[in-house]
Amino acid sequence: MPDLSDLGGQPTGPRRIHDLLAVAAPAEAPATAGPGERLTYGELRVEIDRYARGLLALGVRRGDRVAMLTPPSVDFWRVLHATTSIGAIWVGINPRYQIRDFEHLLSDARPVVVLAPSPFDGRDYIAELAPLLPTGARMVGLGETPADVMDRADLLAEGEAISEASLGGARAAVDPEDPAIIVYTSGTTGKPKGALLSHRAITASAIANARWMGPESLARSICAAPVNHVGAINNICMNVMAAGGAVIFYPEVDIPALAALSQAEKPSYLVSSPTGFAMMLSQPAGMAGRLASTRMIVFGGAMTALSTLEQIAPFGSALSSVYGQTETCGIITHTRPDAPLEAHANTIGRPLAGAELRIAAPDGGEAAPGEAGEIQIRAPYVMSGYFNNAAATAEAFTSDGFMRTGDLGLIREDGNLVFVGRLKEMFKSGGYNVYPVEIEQAICEHPAVALAAVVAVPHDTFQEVGHAFVQPSPGASVTAEDLKAFLKTRIANYKIPKSFEIEAELPRLPNNKLDKAALQARAGA
Repeated sequence: MPDLSDLGGQPTGPRRIHDLLAVAAPAEAPATAGPGERLTYGELRVEIDRYARGLLALGVRRGDRVAMLTPPSVDFWRVLHATTSIGAIWVGINPRYQIRDFEHLLSDARPVVVLAPSPFDGRDYIAELAPLLPTGARMVGLGETPADVMDRADLLAEGEAISEASLGGARAAVDPEDPAIIVYTSGTTGKPKGALLSHRAITASAIANARWMGPESLARSICAAPVNHVGAINNICMNVMAAGGAVIFYPEVDIPALAALSQAEKPSYLVSSPTGFAMMLSQPAGMAGRLASTRMIVFGGAMTALSTLEQIAPFGSALSSVYGQTETCGIITHTRPDAPLEAHANTIGRPLAGAELRIAAPDGGEAAPGEAGEIQIRAPYVMSGYFNNAAATAEAFTSDGFMRTGDLGLIREDGNLVFVGRLKEMFKSGGYNVYPVEIEQAICEHPAVALAAVVAVPHDTFQEVGHAFVQPSPGASVTAEDLKAFLKTRIANYKIPKSFEIEAELPRLPNNKLDKAALQARAGA
């Protein structure tokens, strides 16, 4: 890993994404690997220059948006870098989106160029996207492109007219505080908002994470996650790049295929979640192949049950429970890799170096030790605001510059942060505050349970009570009576859900998290 300035904050250190790429690794070091294109850092930089020239030739300028529909791929990585290097803003589009998702994103971001492979995964994305393009926007096809649509070769040919001086001038004009990427939130409540992540925030986050994880852990990682989310962009790709490592792109989450790929490519770093662990544990042979070379696993998205970690730990990887949001460029807290399993299961650790974290009481003051309150963060890794949404931006920050996460937490006596749940998910049952995440974690300790989600439903006596959706482990079965008996010795009686639904598979969002909004709607119905 290069000798980088403290958190990317010194004038001499990399504070723009292109500057970080320039010093990340020697030209001959592998930058991408796997079944797609294998590029060294030198080759990747040349490719990025070609695409950046092509975008400039199409009239893309600083502050313009360039949208890209793509699975995890080398195409994603070079177009993102080409876009951000000239001061434009990259916007990812998930191939799993449907027309209404496309409509919202394109009308909100208003990109001047949209790139998409077509056909891909049985869909003609160019035909789907073309009628939705903002006036004057250009479509670029990556693949079998119709004759009336610009393709990759046309883009690169157009770029040959752009001089080295013009390219250098565009890059020199980029300010570290310029937005580099817009990441749209999952949209579990209302329409997704576009979080503006600056060059400064992204590079500082990547450098800070590369420091605590270490270059050996970040030497190689598979990216099969949707690249329109910070899980892929920041937690995997940017962190690996900051350590001078190689990213192994794969277009989908396919456990047997990823196990075979892992045996061939020997990745050292894995980003996972309770859902990811459940998928791996459902295919033990595949999991063994996936983890054989892994030096570090970071996991978040929800709390992971101790019983699950006890099945993962024997493979020998260092473990770290992490917490973050789109608005924090991903990881913002983490447990120490040498912490006991109990801490990884029950806490999300301490803030990333350079970040300040506080727990705010309902009255706005600081919560007492051990008291639950909103997690608020002030750090160089925090978003600049929401794109074209001044009201939401103002609401997201306190007067002294802390970002309101909307999540609840408390600080344990050992200094570790405990994730209590979403502020909007907390409900009152018979006058008691109930936090669904605590109940979900207790349910998942049952050996027959893979995943659980708890939502509030109305109740004549207690105002609200919990309703649990449960996904059993592969080959296992469990009943509501089993779970109620199991929970009686683990959580207070008022927290035990009054009703349970056992389902073979729970619905998920495009980022693989459980779709709580869909479950809440079903429980209400």
